[in-house]
Amino acid sequence: MMSPLWLGYLCVCAGVAGGPELQLDRTRQLFLDDHLIESMQNVDRKVQPATKYAGNPVLRKTESYETNVNIVYGSVLHDQDRYRMWYITGGAVAYAESDDGVVWHKPKMDIVTVDGQPTNLLLRKTGDGSIPYFYEMFGVFKDQQDQDPARRYKMGFLSLDPNYTGPRGARFHDGQRRGLGVAGSPDGLRWTLIENWATEAICDGATHWMFDPARGSYVLYGRTKHTPDDVQAAWSAFDWYNSWHWGRAVARIESPDFLHWDHTEPASAPVVMAADLADPPGTEIYSMLVFPYEGVYIGLVQTFLCRPDAATLEIQLAVSRDGVRFTRVADRSPFIPLGPVGSWDRFNLSLATNPPLAVGDELRFYYGGRSYRHNPYAGPDKGESFGGVGLATVLRDRFVSLEASFDGGTVITRPLRIAGTELYVNADSDFGQIVVEVLNGEGQVAAVSDPVVGDAVKLPVRWESGELPVNEPVRLRFTLRNARLFAVWAE
Repeated sequence: MMSPLWLGYLCVCAGVAGGPELQLDRTRQLFLDDHLIESMQNVDRKVQPATKYAGNPVLRKTESYETNVNIVYGSVLHDQDRYRMWYITGGAVAYAESDDGVVWHKPKMDIVTVDGQPTNLLLRKTGDGSIPYFYEMFGVFKDQQDQDPARRYKMGFLSLDPNYTGPRGARFHDGQRRGLGVAGSPDGLRWTLIENWATEAICDGATHWMFDPARGSYVLYGRTKHTPDDVQAAWSAFDWYNSWHWGRAVARIESPDFLHWDHTEPASAPVVMAADLADPPGTEIYSMLVFPYEGVYIGLVQTFLCRPDAATLEIQLAVSRDGVRFTRVADRSPFIPLGPVGSWDRFNLSLATNPPLAVGDELRFYYGGRSYRHNPYAGPDKGESFGGVGLATVLRDRFVSLEASFDGGTVITRPLRIAGTELYVNADSDFGQIVVEVLNGEGQVAAVSDPVVGDAVKLPVRWESGELPVNEPVRLRFTLRNARLFAVWAE
């Protein structure tokens, strides 16, 4: 059963001792950062890699007019009681449908024909005149804000004039004009141009956006170029640096309607994510998909290791409390890792431009995988030209765990008030246990739970002694033994 992600926002209240005090309510508190945590002892924070579907890729070349590279530089939506995918093949926009999001078919239409035969293609690259300057799709979304039914669906794309000589040239691409193009459609199939240059503050592919209900606006995270001074100082010592490092980074802009943006001049958008000294030398931030989730903004960071011996892209995690200031998560290990030797997604991963789809307790991420490296690359192991669409999943809330082995570890929260009568955890303690203690304002134990044992996205906390204080300033202390803790909340 398809359901939307439940989004909440954490209430920060005045602390009784003048410090910040949090409210623990139905918003599930994940442990992507230290926002809820005062201290940890003998506990590790670990990224939980998404599980790749065993039958991947779920979409690949099946038609003679498709290229070998079919990737979801596009979107996957659950719409009109079915799954709908917009993907690219050879630069053209193609379309597929599915009843379950796993088995896909490509309906043949007469929108774009090849040798007089119907296809599942919707739009070709620049040159056929249908949308001037169309170069590459970013993604598709269903716009519930626009009252014009002819523009119910919006497509964002890279608009590119390769022979531009006017005053608004792309700052990082000489002789070109680049920006966000917007097309509209009544059904997601037949597209007409709305605006070629909605903003020129972004300059390249792998651009993502979200609708932020907290702001009531669209927020776009797109390509720019920026290298922090300390990174340049450290990495410029490598002999490959000046020839290979382009400095890809992510900038952020906002719009109330996806057409009028707060930054429109070339290279004017503020940078929100760039490589830093904790990254391997040569790292660039190729893109970042952001979505609101349980009171935070989760970023899926596409990192590009741009070196003569690498040229690989994988997906890491970041987190933000405001959608502007982001921190990378844990040890930056991949959330969606590259495939092993023999796999179809060996060297190069990209993301669909949409939040994960919630199906029951499962979150689904669609991604593009390729068996070849990004250019440039100077080594012998370049790979072969294949690209498909994969599916990866996690259980709800299980992006990151706090975990301890049999020797035990403890986590103590910052001061908070419990806005509910029942406490719940998302945890895996099937072969261990988690004990929760309530500490009052003086640090004394006011309640102790029974051991929480199990593996589920919702485990109730029952009390061996004392009870859960409601709306009183307390701290929670979790003692973990051979267990993983993913989230906590109250109802």
